[in-house]
Amino acid sequence: MGSTFSGIELGKRSIMAHTDAITTAGHNISNANTEGYSRQRVQLKEFDPLYRPDLERPERAGMIGQGIDTQSISRVRDEMLDQRITSIQHEESYWETRSKYYSMIEQIYNEPEEVSVRSNMDKFWQSWQELSLYPESKTARQAIVTRGETLVNSIQQRHNSLAGIGNIINGDIEATVEQVNSYTKQIAELNIQIENSKAMGDNPNDLLDRRDLLTEKLSSLINVTSDNRDSDEFMIHVDGKILVQGGKARSFDLETVTDGTGYSKVVWSDTDEDATFSGGSLGALIELRDKDLRSELQSLDTMTMNFVDLVNDVHRNAVGANNVTGLDFFIQRPFVENTVGNYDSNGDGIEDKSYIFRFTGTNKLNSQEQNII
Repeated sequence: MGSTFSGIELGKRSIMAHTDAITTAGHNISNANTEGYSRQRVQLKEFDPLYRPDLERPERAGMIGQGIDTQSISRVRDEMLDQRITSIQHEESYWETRSKYYSMIEQIYNEPEEVSVRSNMDKFWQSWQELSLYPESKTARQAIVTRGETLVNSIQQRHNSLAGIGNIINGDIEATVEQVNSYTKQIAELNIQIENSKAMGDNPNDLLDRRDLLTEKLSSLINVTSDNRDSDEFMIHVDGKILVQGGKARSFDLETVTDGTGYSKVVWSDTDEDATFSGGSLGALIELRDKDLRSELQSLDTMTMNFVDLVNDVHRNAVGANNVTGLDFFIQRPFVENTVGNYDSNGDGIEDKSYIFRFTGTNKLNSQEQNII
């Protein structure tokens, strides 16, 4: 004969199991707008019967059921899709970052507006054309000088604007590196909490959601891939190198580049090796600063030097109104005026760096001169 309270116990189990289901439904509704939250589902199963065939039981038909029980509360989430999103999300952020800064560069060029380098160069050539028609006009001569100064100012303004964008990008790189380090540290801490929770037989759904959200945010900054090895050890890689493994997280440092720009390069904190990124917003920022902007500045410098040389070559062979010849129209002033190439790179009044080569000139570098390294 069964226990008198068996029916009461069966009803209690049913109430508790369905209470878990109602509570989980409320949890889902209340977190509908929570970033990174995954809907949770209660898995119900029948409770173990009172009698088992392999054990001693009374002579009666069937097995007496004991109601219902909560088997687990799991997340409704596609892990394969999550890994796919993580692996390609860096491409989207890469192109978004490049698009944003290229819009800024387009505004600097501002072609073919009236105040652009191209329009000022056209006006400069027009002033020479007017002088060829009226060589005795002092007004025409002064117009050439004025438009030449305007052209130089516009070139300098473009150079300063491009360099300013480079400084903005460098600041974004430093901020992004700090953000990456913060995400990796939080993910490693969550790994420890998740492992401890699983060891107790629980499903840490909210912790898993938090980790997945941080991983997605990290994947938008750098090109990472994630996987689970040894069943519970969560790992994150970047360019084939381990970034997070279980409760351990590697980080990045910033070192000042010794080229006079004041820019920072990203290195691994533990090995001091240069860190490379082929995607994500950080990879786009580094490529924009070190390749695209550097190329634009070099093209501008090359154009300016060739333009100055061609104008000076023609002007040098001409004769002025005062019968003087052999004069340059533009005067090129060297960036470094120190005889041994020393210069102040950070503006503190102390010469702390040296150029070790010259573009022009017949004077050779004396290896015995004391230069600043």
